[in-house]
Amino acid sequence: MGCGASSPAGEDPSHTPEGQQGSASAATRQADVSEHSTGAASGGARDSPEQDPLGEEGSDRMGRMPQLGSLPDVSGVKFERGIHTLLGSDASSRNSAQEAKPDLGTLFKPLMEEHARFLFNFVLTFHMNSNSKGGNAAPKVENLPVTKPKLEARQFKSHTMDNVRVRKMCDELLQLEDPTHKMADETAKGKPWMRTLQVSRGKHIHSIRMNNNPDVTIGGYFIISQMLGYIRGLVSLDLSSNELRGAEARVLALGLKYNKSIQDLCIKENSIGTEGATSLADALQQNSTLLFLDLRMNNIRGPGVCVLTDAMTSNRCLTQLDLRWNYTGESSDYVEQALVDLQAFCGRNLKEALTRTRAKMEAEKLSATVELEGSSSAVAESPRPAAVPNGHGSNNNGSEDPSGRPGEPSPSQPPMDPLGDMRHDLHSSRSDMTGSDYLMDDNHVIGRLEVTIISAKNLPQVIWTSGKDGEFLGLPQAYCVFQCNKQRSQSHIMKKDWNPRWDYSCTMDVRSVWNVCAVQVKHSKTLSRTHKEDSMIGTANLPVGAVINWRGVSKSSDGSWRAYHRPIAAGRGSVYHVCKGKDRDGKETDVFDSSELAAKAYDEGAVKKDLDKAVLNFSGEAEFIGQHVKEELFPLAGEDGVDVIGVQAGVSSAVKLRLKYFDLGSNYLEICLEKAACLPRMDAGLGSCDAYCVLCYGDYQYKSRVVRNSLDPCFKQTFRVQVPNDMPETKLLVQVWDWDRFDEDDHMGDAEVQVNVDSILNGTLNGGYG
Repeated sequence: MGCGASSPAGEDPSHTPEGQQGSASAATRQADVSEHSTGAASGGARDSPEQDPLGEEGSDRMGRMPQLGSLPDVSGVKFERGIHTLLGSDASSRNSAQEAKPDLGTLFKPLMEEHARFLFNFVLTFHMNSNSKGGNAAPKVENLPVTKPKLEARQFKSHTMDNVRVRKMCDELLQLEDPTHKMADETAKGKPWMRTLQVSRGKHIHSIRMNNNPDVTIGGYFIISQMLGYIRGLVSLDLSSNELRGAEARVLALGLKYNKSIQDLCIKENSIGTEGATSLADALQQNSTLLFLDLRMNNIRGPGVCVLTDAMTSNRCLTQLDLRWNYTGESSDYVEQALVDLQAFCGRNLKEALTRTRAKMEAEKLSATVELEGSSSAVAESPRPAAVPNGHGSNNNGSEDPSGRPGEPSPSQPPMDPLGDMRHDLHSSRSDMTGSDYLMDDNHVIGRLEVTIISAKNLPQVIWTSGKDGEFLGLPQAYCVFQCNKQRSQSHIMKKDWNPRWDYSCTMDVRSVWNVCAVQVKHSKTLSRTHKEDSMIGTANLPVGAVINWRGVSKSSDGSWRAYHRPIAAGRGSVYHVCKGKDRDGKETDVFDSSELAAKAYDEGAVKKDLDKAVLNFSGEAEFIGQHVKEELFPLAGEDGVDVIGVQAGVSSAVKLRLKYFDLGSNYLEICLEKAACLPRMDAGLGSCDAYCVLCYGDYQYKSRVVRNSLDPCFKQTFRVQVPNDMPETKLLVQVWDWDRFDEDDHMGDAEVQVNVDSILNGTLNGGYG
């Protein structure tokens, strides 16, 4: 028997509707609508490819969608199911139409700023009340409104909206902001009354409540997504209890990504799941106006929470993300840390927003004071100090001139920081948690992740394009893109194959346990290089915490460990069972003082429930088994969140990955089990044996795969353990057994190896042992 050992080394957007994009970008976005509408009003110009990038062919591909225009600058966005492209308007046409478009950003700016200040105070009061120990109501923030500003709102009754009415609603919303917008209903053109919105021309709608309307399908949400790309006066949108799923959330996320007005979005009591949360996380990385997002009761599990937290590292505007009453999954300790850090990121954004808001309000008060004093001095004909260009006055000693209004503090006084106690309370429950400021440090690394993209299984047919034959289905030329913590690595392209094998390895730095590993399988039309328009076959996401934790094991806040198991055949929403096992004293318990004991209890419970189909921690068919390593097949999901079905009917496509995590403060020992030779004949009828090995090292006890009908079995498995820096000399016991289906397994022999640091470094452990 051969056995070896090795020891590897271990720009900031504003919260105002204008942001920091400036008036030029706002005018450009408005010109998108103007250019589209001008083409509609000019008759024949509407049919030109510059005015309508989709044309008749595009309308047929997209199921004859209403002519609401297209999302600005969204070229190349693709969907697998019927929605192929969203093309932006021509840049030169937008520039030529800028002067003709009214500045809607200036028109809606005061309302949006007032609504944003109300949301800041609401979120701050919510956090103070939830973190206050005495239960008293938190005081209001000075100079911020405590009541919601009056918005022109429309609430649609339950079960009254469908795709047709949604189209009319979106047309009317755009018509109110742009009178030249071409409506799909020609009979409504020019009429002073909007029948769906119940409002006359000249007014604007700032809030839409369309909850409890399940008859709206993905086509209707595609229209809403198009409208969100253009609208500038809509600040609040409620889509709760509409039976939204991952596909609808994917469509909405496209519009939200390029929207510049929505500040309050409610999608509670739906079923967007982890797939929908992933789509929204992609939108949050680019959106610069959304302040409040309600995702309660959406069946978002642990990976979805981690994806949203990962997206918040680059989002600097969202001040509240409500994820209450979502199911976190079997391993909840890293999800708990993700939720704490998510609140810290929101608190960071709120603090920055309040600082900017107070500074702006004080500047406005001071400017008004200077203007008032200037007008008084003009009447009295007495000279006064001149105002500086930024609107601030100055006295003889160079300090800011106070406003002088009774009952108001001087603007020169430093603003208070009401978030200090809140941020402290957010992290007081977990002393090992890191705050958002610490996580924003790019040099902060807690470990390293070694990734091996092994292969893919049962990929689907892809569309090939040929000038001679047009479009046809064929084998994919697949490659993989792996991303983690803003790092990216790409494999080589494999020639046409349903089951490609890459064996591609890369290394990523890890900053937190909730960092998400995302692998994308794509199809390239050439073998030499990749292309921007390469089609997506499927994606798979996995948090780093799922690699660090044993399967089914979770750490409690008191430092103890528990194991949870759910049977393989259990349906969606099934309850996890608490696994019981023996502690170090031999007593049965469900609370353990080490993760290894909890993982052993999980294996015992899984074998009882799942029998031969059980996926275990200390045994299996994988080449690598052990601590901080995960090797398995991960199913691929399409852009709509649905599992990708491969060329074999009814079987999902999957990608096989091996993820090895190295903690910077730990050492690891990898025990390689190669083969055994000249084993005795244990099965009399066949004259052979079914051999497997049991490796015992300290608290670890691993079991290899069973090699059938061989006297010289080849195992080729590696078992990984975590060892301390001052690793003492420890005995490694290898037992060889013969597997029997109906009788008890037969013991064939043992081999002992003394493992110490010197023998590992010198390589004297490699070889055979009898």
